[in-house]
Amino acid sequence: MCRKRARCTPRTQHVTTNIAIEVDEQASTALSRSYVTVLQALPDLPLQPIVGGRYHDRFERRGEQWLFTERRVRVNLVGDVSHHLRQVPAPR
Repeated sequence: MCRKRARCTPRTQHVTTNIAIEVDEQASTALSRSYVTVLQALPDLPLQPIVGGRYHDRFERRGEQWLFTERRVRVNLVGDVSHHLRQVPAPR
């Protein structure tokens, strides 16, 4: 669980890059894979990356709209999350 900060936010930004999308027009579905880097900055903590990983997303088209149906997160790197999480995960 994340620690809440002023205005009820953990003071993070998720930067998503290298997005690859595969669309299946006949099934009206799409898959997306991307990298994510989570940055955090606090008044007493300088801006720093705290998590790196991948997003694996699924979408489906309903009528004229594409809807987000699933996100799987694969974490590859974990930095100092002591100011972000209430409990720091044990090392793997």
